[in-house]
Amino acid sequence: MTALRQPLLRILLLTLFGACAFLLPAQNIDIQSEDDKPIEERLVYERQNTFNAAIHSQGFGAGFKIGRIRSINRTTNWCAEVVSLHSLKEIKTLNLSSFNARAFVYGKLNDAFVVRFGYGEDRRIFGKPYWGGIETQWNYEFGASLALLKPYYYHVVTYEPDGSGGYVETIVEQTFEHGIDILGRSAFTKGLGETKLSPGVHASMGLGFDFAKTRTRIQAVNVNVIAEYFPLGVSIMDSERHRPFFLTFMLSYNWGSRFNNY
Repeated sequence: MTALRQPLLRILLLTLFGACAFLLPAQNIDIQSEDDKPIEERLVYERQNTFNAAIHSQGFGAGFKIGRIRSINRTTNWCAEVVSLHSLKEIKTLNLSSFNARAFVYGKLNDAFVVRFGYGEDRRIFGKPYWGGIETQWNYEFGASLALLKPYYYHVVTYEPDGSGGYVETIVEQTFEHGIDILGRSAFTKGLGETKLSPGVHASMGLGFDFAKTRTRIQAVNVNVIAEYFPLGVSIMDSERHRPFFLTFMLSYNWGSRFNNY
C-alpha cells in the first residue's frame, strides 16, 4: 500500500500545482482586464437583433429575431423565417434521351416553402468564462406556420392523332400524372400564379453556442428540433399526399448585435 500511495500522492501534488499555475495568472488577467475593457463592454444592454442562415433535414432557409434582454439569463424573441421543405422520398433523375433537359423528381406534386412567425426565449445555461470562450443556452419557440405550395411542372411528350392514321408528337407542360412521358422539369416560375396556402403551427427546442469575442456582437451556432402540424396537410409527393406532420432537425448560424435605443 505504501508503494502505491507514493505515486498517487505525487500525481495529486502535480495536479494541484498545475491547477494553481493555470488559475493564478488567469485571475490576474481577469482583474487587470476589467479596468481595461472599453465602456461598451461594461454596459447593460436591453435589446439584440440576429439573422440566421440554416440547413435542416428537409431543406434550408433563413430568418431573423428581434430580441429583448430581460435579464442576464433570459432573452425573449419575436421570430420570422422562411425555409424550403422537401420530401425524403425525392430522387432526382435525368432523361438521357432528351438534349438539354432539366433533371426532375418523378412523382413530385409541389415545391413547398414554409413561412414561420413565432415567439420564443433564450435561457442561459453556462456563461462565458472570464477569459472568453463559449456561452451555452437552451431555447424554445412556438407560433404560426404557412406552407406555400407551388405546382411542380414537367415537360411532357404527348401524341395526338393527325387524321391520317398517324400521330403528331407534341411537347407540353403539365403536372404529374401516372404514365406520362417526362422529358424534364419546367422552369421554376411555371405555376407561381397557382400557388396554394396551407396554414399550420410549429414548436421548436434546442441549444445555442455563442462564441462572439465581445458582448456587443452575437455569433452563435444553434441546433434545434422542430415539430410542425398542418391541419389541411402538405402534398409534396404523389406517394404521400396531404401529409399533416413534419419533424425536422435544424443547424443554423446566427449573427447580430446587442444595443440600447438611447
